Amino acid sequence: MVKRSVCFVGDDLMLGLRDPEGFGWPQRVVRAERSHGHAVVPYVLGVESDTTADIAKRWRPEAEARLAHLPASALVFCCGVHDQASDAGGVRVALPDSLNIVEEMISEAASWRAVFWIGPPPVLASGVMRAGRQDHSMIYDPVRVRGLSQGFAAIASRCGVPFLDLCDSLGPRYLAALLKGNGVVPAADGQAAIAEAVGAWKPWRGWLDHNTAPNLYFA
Repeated sequence: MVKRSVCFVGDDLMLGLRDPEGFGWPQRVVRAERSHGHAVVPYVLGVESDTTADIAKRWRPEAEARLAHLPASALVFCCGVHDQASDAGGVRVALPDSLNIVEEMISEAASWRAVFWIGPPPVLASGVMRAGRQDHSMIYDPVRVRGLSQGFAAIASRCGVPFLDLCDSLGPRYLAALLKGNGVVPAADGQAAIAEAVGAWKPWRGWLDHNTAPNLYFA
């Protein structure tokens, strides 16, 4: 059995903050894979309220410290929701800046390891949350998040990296979990919904089940 190490890189959506068990979707993905006989070692590199600009500064050293000598390894990125949050000062990261930053980051990552890119999940209209380290309320707009996801999908196509559009993959179950959460970070059932979408995703399955490069299963 091949042991595979995976760095899940992103924000607080990975951390299970609204789950009583403290399980985010990456931990659920790994638990399911281990039950199917896959030896997956997870490193969850999520930071509360991080934008793509924040993640771009830290992902490489954090991932290298864990994957440098492990060729059977991959990076799973999921970010962007907090880019499109706004307050009186405007949107945290303008859309063109988000797209430029993430294209450079994903291109660099794909030249180093297998990369799986998970798009930002939907949020509820005018969802408000305490923005972690910034310690003030932010407004989250589902239209902006969906627009960002569409831009990410176009970049993924150019980079030859598989992209999972969560805005179109998650249905009423996820929206119900957002209502139980805070409108941005879902309750436990929402984390489970993301994990199930990732677990069924053809590029992910191909890499784990057949040791196939993810770009050969681009979908």
